[in-house]
Amino acid sequence: MTTRLRRRRLPRRCVAAFAALALVAAACGDDAPAAEPTGTGIPETHGLSDAMLARVLPSTVGIEGVACGRLASGSGFALTEDLVVTNAHVILGIDEIVVHTFDGRELAATPVAFEPDDDLALLDVEGGGFAPLPLTDTAPTGSTGVLVGWESGPAADPTPYRVDRAVTVRIETVGGTERVERPAWLIAADIDVGDSGAALIDRTGEVIGVAFATSTVGEGVGYAVRSSAIDDLVAAGTDKNLTIPDC
Repeated sequence: MTTRLRRRRLPRRCVAAFAALALVAAACGDDAPAAEPTGTGIPETHGLSDAMLARVLPSTVGIEGVACGRLASGSGFALTEDLVVTNAHVILGIDEIVVHTFDGRELAATPVAFEPDDDLALLDVEGGGFAPLPLTDTAPTGSTGVLVGWESGPAADPTPYRVDRAVTVRIETVGGTERVERPAWLIAADIDVGDSGAALIDRTGEVIGVAFATSTVGEGVGYAVRSSAIDDLVAAGTDKNLTIPDC
């Protein structure tokens, strides 16, 4: 059920939405977190039933736009019928955002929340009509699930993940230089181009976090913002006249 794509080796550079990169630390290069994983590697399967997978995949989306003359792409998932969660770095500097849906639609999206410290953003997708995915901040060490990123095409690409442990990374804010501490999950997963903003969905169909970075430690190690940060973002409110920072 998982499509394995060869990861392209690309130079580290700070561009809007890290256009061609899969997942890179929002801090750009040397500020990427580098915690050592303690458990085993990437699981062979995600553990979701076929019925559960069929239910959650339509609630995920691909995101595209042009920022600073480059194609910016990423992933996201439905928080409400019309609100989509993604990474802040995915939409940094984008003038027009297009959301690709599981049923083949291309919809315009408006950013309504942008949190550079947690690398999270909310998009208002008029007419989305999505089935929302519930959130949970509980993810036992060693638990598995599915990371739903959108690859070039775009198309949903479910791939297994395993939770190594909860960590706190020190990293620069999106588009800035200030260092902040970001609560995260350290995960084992096969992360590829377009996976920034991908939902980590557990076996019960709940989202435990949002993928935002790969580790400098080695292959198959990544990081996800915990879902509690999404609750905080929603509590802060939305703004349809929001201005997104430039690249």
